[in-house]
Amino acid sequence: MICLQGGALLCYDVLSTQQVVCMIYEAINCIKTELRSVIPTAEIGNIAESVAGSGSTTTEPDIIISLINVEECRISRDPKNYLQSGTQLQLKNPAVHLNLTLLFTALTTARGYEFALKHLSQVVLFFQGKYVFDPVNTPSMEPGIEKLILEMITMTTEQLNHIWSILGGKYHPSVVYRMRMVTLDSVSREGGGLIKNIETNYVK
Repeated sequence: MICLQGGALLCYDVLSTQQVVCMIYEAINCIKTELRSVIPTAEIGNIAESVAGSGSTTTEPDIIISLINVEECRISRDPKNYLQSGTQLQLKNPAVHLNLTLLFTALTTARGYEFALKHLSQVVLFFQGKYVFDPVNTPSMEPGIEKLILEMITMTTEQLNHIWSILGGKYHPSVVYRMRMVTLDSVSREGGGLIKNIETNYVK
């Protein structure tokens, strides 16, 4: 069963690792599809592999979208540990709300530094004009997704140095955005009925 609320929310009876990866991918892929309206060669990929020359693509994309961090947003956590349907209850842990940090990198090896800067400017201008994505303004969005919101993160020189050191490559023109919010929610198969009557027997 799939259900999304307040962001990209998927509900499964049992969430496997593969399902979690697919859910995150669908959210990022929606952004990639929309970005391709201005940069047709935009791709999702591991920028660390691309700068090392071990990427899986046969042609070099102008923009690579990489997931560099996943953080939980605890403010939106629902304290309830059950769902009620009529007189039946289902146990559930609070949904996990995630913010994804995306790195948009303009590669410079194929067409030069000047083109990389132009492509990076196109990314910024695109999200300046459209940073909220919903089924009305984004037909490519997966059915059931309510909303995705992107906001630019301003990075200091020290933070950029740290990121690119972890990625193991030299710096390329890039910009970082936070995408809110991707939510994981699983429902236990265990359940029971509501307590309607309480009987008390006293032993004399």
